[in-house]
Amino acid sequence: MHISDPVLTERRDHRLLFTSLYVAVFTTMLGIGIVIPLLPRFAETLGASGFGIGMIFSSFAVSRAIAMPFFGRFSDTRGRRQIIIIGLFIYALFSLLYVPANSVLELSGIRFLQGVASAMVFPVAMAYIGDIAPAGMEGRYLGTFTSSLFLGMGFGPFLGGIVTDLAGMDMAFISMAGLTGVALITCLVFLPDYRGTRKEQTHIMNLVTHPGLRIPLLYQLMNAFANGTFMVFLPVIAAHIGNLSVGETGMVISVSVLSTALLQRVCGRLADRFDKYVLITVGCIIVALALALVPGFEGLWNYMLFALIMGIGGGISVPAMYALVTITGRDVGQGAAMGTVNMVMSIGMIISPLLCGMIMDKAGITAVFYLSAVIVLISTPVYLSKARFSMYHNHRFE
Repeated sequence: MHISDPVLTERRDHRLLFTSLYVAVFTTMLGIGIVIPLLPRFAETLGASGFGIGMIFSSFAVSRAIAMPFFGRFSDTRGRRQIIIIGLFIYALFSLLYVPANSVLELSGIRFLQGVASAMVFPVAMAYIGDIAPAGMEGRYLGTFTSSLFLGMGFGPFLGGIVTDLAGMDMAFISMAGLTGVALITCLVFLPDYRGTRKEQTHIMNLVTHPGLRIPLLYQLMNAFANGTFMVFLPVIAAHIGNLSVGETGMVISVSVLSTALLQRVCGRLADRFDKYVLITVGCIIVALALALVPGFEGLWNYMLFALIMGIGGGISVPAMYALVTITGRDVGQGAAMGTVNMVMSIGMIISPLLCGMIMDKAGITAVFYLSAVIVLISTPVYLSKARFSMYHNHRFE
């Protein structure tokens, strides 16, 4: 069995690595989150239909899905720091190109290239954390770290709504570039390097069929479908049915993501102590409930309540899933494992906006949320069966 190499041996260096990556990922996600509530409306000003909105969001996910496995596995053998730095530079550069974009095709192209840059940052950063996570503490380490993603994404839409209402959409895009630049400087100055001793990259087919990754891969696909629906089409239903402003829509999305963020460390500890598959099941049921409730109500406070419920579901399940990935990463390489599960998440983000966009055009916006709730719910028996097998196996060998 291949054991992933420790990044550094000194606890002080571990803290520096963790802190610098945490700050970098938080600021980058803050910038990305700024454009979430306004991008669908910006696309509509360019003449985008429901399918066009889906295409703009899916182009980002397509390039991520293609690039993540490559950069994840590449970082296992060639080093992680330089990949992250190059990715942040590219992301900041293309953030500025939103301002002159004047067609759906141009916007889709910019999103595609940003997706490649994103694939160089997030799975590689998570692989860094997997490298230093002690056995039995995977949930705590990954749960604490992933809170940086959710905090950035949580405050981002809220900030983006305010910036757009006060200074216009162009300033929101410029803010995204500036925040990514802060992340780049942080990594250049503070992030320690890591060069692993793995000589060969794990083949992608060995990764997608690995027993330790099957449940995380299924979860990521379902979770991406749910979040794709919520992030992309909640602004649409909020504007056309709920009559919410961009700022109010940003607040709703922020409630969902921040509630997930605040649960990451606590639920990460739970994932280290209790059955991870049970936690994933409970989280998915809660997410499905939130999605199913959205179309039946309107108004800011109702949407905020459903966003809170959805965020709690993600907060319970995400740390358990990443703990499973980290454990498997010790065998196949942390970069390979993180790249693969995030690839599948991107595939879900490709399918969700396109399929839901077509459904919106044919059957209306409410059907989008009902479909997503059903898709998430039908995956839960698989997680439960795995939990029962795990408990049975543990009892046999006690």
